[in-house]
Amino acid sequence: MKILAVGAHLDDIEIACGGTLAKALKNGHDVKTLIMSKSGYTNKDGAVQRTDESAVKEGTEALNILGVRDIEILDFETKDIPFHSSVVNAIDVCISQYNPDIIFTHHPFDTHQAHVGVSNATIAAARRKNTIFFYEPISPSGRSYVAFRPQLYIPIEDTINQKLDALRAHKTEYHKFGKEDWIEGVNARCGFRGYEMGKKFAEAFEILRLEMSFSEDMLL
Repeated sequence: MKILAVGAHLDDIEIACGGTLAKALKNGHDVKTLIMSKSGYTNKDGAVQRTDESAVKEGTEALNILGVRDIEILDFETKDIPFHSSVVNAIDVCISQYNPDIIFTHHPFDTHQAHVGVSNATIAAARRKNTIFFYEPISPSGRSYVAFRPQLYIPIEDTINQKLDALRAHKTEYHKFGKEDWIEGVNARCGFRGYEMGKKFAEAFEILRLEMSFSEDMLL
């Protein structure tokens, strides 16, 4: 099975579905990540907090920790990735070339404008694909006025440590968001989702569309 995860920034995918991707790879599936920006950014005063070079280096290392080797990084503006034909086209090209069975992307009611743009662009680009999941907004994503609905649960007891180590590899983000407090927050969310399904740790997803084949290939 071929899985495509689409994210606005280097760290989005690791935060929300890193355990799932690592689990899929361990079970013999193919995984590709498409990141829409090099993810360097400035603060509100214009001071550089993370260079593109640092973000790409840290993000590549983080995804490698999960076992992901097929990494495509585009060069849209970090903070302003719009729901625009250029973004839709870039994702459409990737989908056409990779031909995934499953697509993961941002929740469309995230309050980060770039996440929303990427989510809507992915929905448009994947209009002919039958299995699309939204991953859960977790800090530093914004808190939405429309609730995320957990509908699909994937246990990640065997990959939770890879997920957390991948986040630690984002050294710039790690220091910005509170070091181990950030890690503990993500760990706690996975623990809560695991508790909901009777497991130790899990990641949850909202379903846009789901094709059911009843084959073993549908199992992660």
